[in-house]
Amino acid sequence: MSRALLTHLGSAMAGALILLCLPGVSNGLFHGDDDIPPLSPLPQKSKRPPAGSPDTGPSPPSQKGTKELPQADSLEALLNVAGINLPSRLELESYLAASNHPAEGYLAAGMILQDSALMREALARDPSNPHTLFALASRDDFPSADRIEWARQLQEEQPQNSLATYLLAALTWEDGTKSSVLENLGQTDDGQEFQSFTSASMVALSETLRATGSNPGGAALYATMAVDLPHLSPLLALSRNLQDHAEHAPPGEAVTARQSNAALGSSLAAERDLLSQLVGLSIQGNSYANLPPDAPLPLDGVHPEALKLSIKKRRNQIRELSGATEFLHASPELIEGYATRAMVLGEIEALRWLSSRATPSIE
Repeated sequence: MSRALLTHLGSAMAGALILLCLPGVSNGLFHGDDDIPPLSPLPQKSKRPPAGSPDTGPSPPSQKGTKELPQADSLEALLNVAGINLPSRLELESYLAASNHPAEGYLAAGMILQDSALMREALARDPSNPHTLFALASRDDFPSADRIEWARQLQEEQPQNSLATYLLAALTWEDGTKSSVLENLGQTDDGQEFQSFTSASMVALSETLRATGSNPGGAALYATMAVDLPHLSPLLALSRNLQDHAEHAPPGEAVTARQSNAALGSSLAAERDLLSQLVGLSIQGNSYANLPPDAPLPLDGVHPEALKLSIKKRRNQIRELSGATEFLHASPELIEGYATRAMVLGEIEALRWLSSRATPSIE
């Protein structure tokens, strides 16, 4: 198993562990608490070195208190049990040619190799594909002007997808008039969907890996562990900008900023992958930071102490369930069952299932 793959998947596991263990995230998420620092920059769930770069081992996170990352031999053993076969560039090119060069295939190949040129080729193959527009607009590999244009196209293709509005706001916050950005954010409502395309990315990755030699369980496990979530970084930056603006803006704009921030957090907290859930909980707490006593509640009917308790409960649930992943080393059947459920039902339900399968005889 290549060191690059171990780096890629080790980083994928690290993202959620960092968010679970950082003091500023685990102790309530409210900036008003004296012992809680501001939200830290978001670690990426998966970041494989670009194709052709030297293989390097996983770098441990610098923050104190973070759980120790899986050792390379332990992670490699899991990948071997899973039957993951990471294809080479030549194998991917052969697959794309045999499949009539599908846009989703190029996007998956670009994610596997961390090759932005392949991702851009996906857009050339299907210029109006919402999944591809979203994936490219979310990534900092591309020029800002291009990302803004792709976000606008996504909004045109999917006007009922509130994520397009949030992403466009994140990309234009520094360039546009804040009141105009807030007005657009204020137009999002409960009737809109929040479609992040994470499931679509998992399916594309899984199909590509299966077509190039991985077994179904291994392909599904890789898809859940290493799926790119590049949109979380700009959305977290938007959250910080909304909070900062709320503390200095006129009362009307401040209310809109806090409510938009809280709505964004709630949408992410409802996603099916754990990292998005953790970021969403952080943003929810962010929206209540330094809330004036007479200000409307960012989440209707949810008071600060109730939100604190809710966030703590959710985080503890995730932390407790995450320990069940150690049982994935037991058998390919557990891997396939877990990964398939994670793709279809979400990681929480998959962890519950995995935990229920644990027996004292499994070490």
